Amino acid sequence: MHTIIVQSHRPEVLRGWVGRCVRSVRAYARESGCGYLWLGDELFAKVPDWYRDKAGFALPVMADLARLRVIREILDCGEADVACWFDADVLLFAPERVSLEISSSCAFGYELWTERQGQGVRVRRSYHNAVCVFRAGCPVLPFLIHATESIIQRIDAQRIAPQLVGPKLLSALGNIVGFERLETIGALSPDVIRDLAAGGGLALARLRSETPGLAGANLCHSLAPRLGDGEPDRAIDRLLSVGLE
Repeated sequence: MHTIIVQSHRPEVLRGWVGRCVRSVRAYARESGCGYLWLGDELFAKVPDWYRDKAGFALPVMADLARLRVIREILDCGEADVACWFDADVLLFAPERVSLEISSSCAFGYELWTERQGQGVRVRRSYHNAVCVFRAGCPVLPFLIHATESIIQRIDAQRIAPQLVGPKLLSALGNIVGFERLETIGALSPDVIRDLAAGGGLALARLRSETPGLAGANLCHSLAPRLGDGEPDRAIDRLLSVGLE
């Protein structure tokens, strides 16, 4: 089966650490024999004007719909049998352990989000759409497009949260219907990235103990302002050299 990986971001972001993440995914696509498609701002041409106006040009909310529409277009046109989306800030640090072969018609990333709370660590488990895989003919894909558009159409514009039609929607649905999980690709909180950069810490230790098979992760570029200069790059250096160890 032919598989294609799709990514998108503003070109200027690639000059920083996000570029290292993108290169890891491109290398994975090349070495695993997948097709690869990079989209710039043309990604948002897939978003209807009314949706763009309602979302107030919030890029994460627009990208949540745009990625689904792009994937539907690829699959409907027969360009691939399987279409995969990777956010540009997803780093594959152990690509040999990443597999996009799924047993159902679709699958989504699954994260163990660990962050400091007082003297301990708070843990949250949820689906995320930083990585998602769809087979041709998947019945979930058109439903997600319908649900995303319906939610944004009906909600008060002032109440649109950044993750409303992304991780929040997927987790609400996934916890009921049981979407297949891509558990080797999670997400790293700013506390975990800080711990990686420093060589260790409570948030990293908790993540390591509960997700030993993690091979890639969303480094959450939108939360990078919480980090110090150079911390994402130092975290990436460690992940590429020793993983979560």
